Amino acid sequence: MARNDTMTKVADLSCSTLCRLHVRRNAAIAAAAGFALVTASGSARASGFLNPRIGDPHGSPALANAYAVYFNPAALGGITGSEVVLDGTLAYRTVDYTRATSALSPSAAQPQTSLYASSNTGNAHAGNFAEIPFVGASSDFGRRDFFGGIGAYVPFGGAVKFDQNQNFAGNPDARGAVDGRQRWAVISATQRSLYLTAVVGMRIPSANLSFALGPSLVLSEIVHNQARNLDGHDDIISEGRALLEVTGTHGALSAGVYWEPLPKKALRLGLSYSVRPGFGEMRMKGTLSQHYTGDSVKDVDFVQNYPDVLRFGVAGRPWGDAVELRFDTEFVTWSVFERQCIVERGVKCTLNPNGSDTHSPEQIILAIRRAWHNAGAVRAGAGWYIDDKTELYGSLGFDTSAVPTSTIEVTYPDSFKLMGSIGARRQLSDLFTLGVSYSDIYYLPVTTDHQQQSELFGVSRVPNEDGKYKSTVMFFNVNATFSF
Repeated sequence: MARNDTMTKVADLSCSTLCRLHVRRNAAIAAAAGFALVTASGSARASGFLNPRIGDPHGSPALANAYAVYFNPAALGGITGSEVVLDGTLAYRTVDYTRATSALSPSAAQPQTSLYASSNTGNAHAGNFAEIPFVGASSDFGRRDFFGGIGAYVPFGGAVKFDQNQNFAGNPDARGAVDGRQRWAVISATQRSLYLTAVVGMRIPSANLSFALGPSLVLSEIVHNQARNLDGHDDIISEGRALLEVTGTHGALSAGVYWEPLPKKALRLGLSYSVRPGFGEMRMKGTLSQHYTGDSVKDVDFVQNYPDVLRFGVAGRPWGDAVELRFDTEFVTWSVFERQCIVERGVKCTLNPNGSDTHSPEQIILAIRRAWHNAGAVRAGAGWYIDDKTELYGSLGFDTSAVPTSTIEVTYPDSFKLMGSIGARRQLSDLFTLGVSYSDIYYLPVTTDHQQQSELFGVSRVPNEDGKYKSTVMFFNVNATFSF
């Protein structure tokens, strides 16, 4: 979509434009990845917006396969020869939100009418399909003391588009309400970070011990469309639109250790640590297109912090080769995700205790308080080898929430999650193995009290998002492994 067309349609506030966001393809990402699936991003998230499943459930810090490019680069040291994995996951996610009366955040200028209340409270629903790709390759290059690998995947990301509220279609007194009661947080959005990773590792054959580093180039994109008033309230008499479009390129690094203390892979241990993109603050560049009484397009920076991730896994075969028990866990430092800021180019997001801008004149456009906390996940499962070419497997687990009820909203509707997976793999030839799996993630319902977001000052004031949140995600995965 051309920028002039974007602003014309945002200004129009018509039914056909407010509910539809034409996300532009990121040409740099597509070219770097080299395959079409990378242009899509997963709508599913684990804690925060860390994708809960990158590829088949065989992804684990203690399992030696090409998924280790992401989960633990050192586990590539357990592969003999070379291996390529092509993996695609189709995800379907639903989000249901009921905005409560306590969330209403009017200014003194907004009349307290039944139209204002009905257009800003009640149910909102989103049901979205998305693809989560993974491509990985590894090789020992004919040696037992050296190995390497490459991969392309999207560990951070999500996409959502909410249904329209047709009860307000064509209503001239509440034109924006057609975009749903959740519109003050998001109408439609895409957020993704594509990792392009190259792994280099060394192995000590006598100890069956491997070490590796995995530097990554991270290509990030955010396109976010929402309702917005300049003063941060949810008034319908002055309701406008804000469209953020930013991209960024950062470096990241992972490191790991992998150990097979018993012969024939009877016991395997893996530990990895992934450092956040940018090794601290992420600064992305782009534009903020706004429509209030008039139209404006402004060059901006978007500032936020992604977390570090610590993973540990163990796999063992206590009863021989027929059954393998698996366990893995992760810890994600989401406490660094304190806020997201839209600022003037090159400006730091420094705020007073009440949320107002420290700069004079103001140079921060918006500072959304997140105040997330650290989160973790645990998963236990087993693989049953019914013959030397066929495996059936499954797992159960849980994942804690990174998002406090004081700042939860439908862009990131996180909660405590229960996870389950089942799948099967079949070696069809010496060179080719096919796998399929199904995973389900159930988010426990969350109800928020009065958030007090609208009581912050200046650039930090946003409408409250009190209410009830429910979500579930289903994953259908198909993968092919080529060994040679």
